[in-house]
Amino acid sequence: MLIALVVVASLLAWLQVFRAAEVQPRAERFAWEIAAVVNVTRAGLTNTLGAQRNELLNALGTSENIRIRPADYKDRIAAWHDPEFGGLMEAKLMELLGDETRLAGRVNDIDGLWIRFEMQDEPYWMLLDPERLQRQANRNWIGWFGIALGLALGASLAISRVINRPLATLAGAIDRVSRGETPPTLGENGPTELALVNRRFNGMAAELAALDADRAEALAGISHDIRTPLTRLRLEIEMSSADPATRDSMAEEIDRIDAIVRQFVEFARPLDSEPALDITIADAVNSVLDGYRHGPDAGELSFIEAVDQSIVWRGSQTVLTRILSNLIDNAHHYGKDATGISGIEIAAQRRANGIELTVRDHGLGVPPDQLERLIRPFTRLDPERHRNGGSGLGLSIVARLARRYGGDLRLELPADGGLLARVRLDHAPRAAADEARSRHDSSASS
Repeated sequence: MLIALVVVASLLAWLQVFRAAEVQPRAERFAWEIAAVVNVTRAGLTNTLGAQRNELLNALGTSENIRIRPADYKDRIAAWHDPEFGGLMEAKLMELLGDETRLAGRVNDIDGLWIRFEMQDEPYWMLLDPERLQRQANRNWIGWFGIALGLALGASLAISRVINRPLATLAGAIDRVSRGETPPTLGENGPTELALVNRRFNGMAAELAALDADRAEALAGISHDIRTPLTRLRLEIEMSSADPATRDSMAEEIDRIDAIVRQFVEFARPLDSEPALDITIADAVNSVLDGYRHGPDAGELSFIEAVDQSIVWRGSQTVLTRILSNLIDNAHHYGKDATGISGIEIAAQRRANGIELTVRDHGLGVPPDQLERLIRPFTRLDPERHRNGGSGLGLSIVARLARRYGGDLRLELPADGGLLARVRLDHAPRAAADEARSRHDSSASS
């Protein structure tokens, strides 16, 4: 739009210059034509008398629409409506016909093109049809201006497309990086500055992908190295002669360490290999809750579901399960009421391009100024969260997964207490879903 406005302003300025330069030649050309008509008419009237003069006047009026009448000092005269053009034309007429020549736009309340001239030392008015002047006007500039304007706007559109398309592609690639995906390689041709930006971005994306791969590999190795001795310790505990309470306490600590390691691995796991499917939210929620209802902490949990069976989301089953599990774990560990029961409410509703999940507990909540901190990695609020031994990654993983699907995680403090987590998830695009499914099927078959 800016380029187009500049071009239009330039063309309009050029048009004004053209019109200003074209006025004087056109006025002088029309003055020459009027002077020729006056001279021919004056010569004809001078050389005819009586009836022949009347016949000549009638012929001029009939064939050329020219009227001749004597001038009088009492005539009411109005100037030509275009002062600039009229002044130039009058000056040229005075040069061609004499200093007594005048141009008027109205005489005695009769509009027209009036020329005052002298014939045999007597003043006369000649009334010409104004269409003579309109026929002399050059209208070709309108067509040329339209052609120039169309070409300029077309060129502006082409230039803006050349610049904007790579920028839009770059913005889309940056958005994919922000969601934890691997962006496609950008083209490194085109304008020098854009090619340089794309080259730098490709290098950065490659380095980030390498870092993610190294991190995932390192954490996988650490997970294996830690879980192997943990497994041996669990066996030693089971076979030890310690009292049951001690064995249970030690096993609980081992399970806690194992959960922390699992969260580290989940946080570092790449996301762009997850297949996308059409998932019924109610079925997914029930599947996750079944694991809690039959787990060791079933007596400490109470669930209230408000999920319509017709709500469907297109995305990864694994991602949805991880989101629900992390939110329920957080609500279970830190949302117990005075009786020691974690009352958890789970709801879902449709959005324009996806769904919104809410998980609420009825615990003590957190200070309002600490809500944003809870989403940051490795953040645990004192004192309750340290006693539970969490890694501080549960909500960070949820936020990261939500960004992967164009959404976000928001934490709220209900008026009657507790903590409410609100997760927005957009549907995965069909093309992306099919591509992810193909990658998943290929890797499974291999």
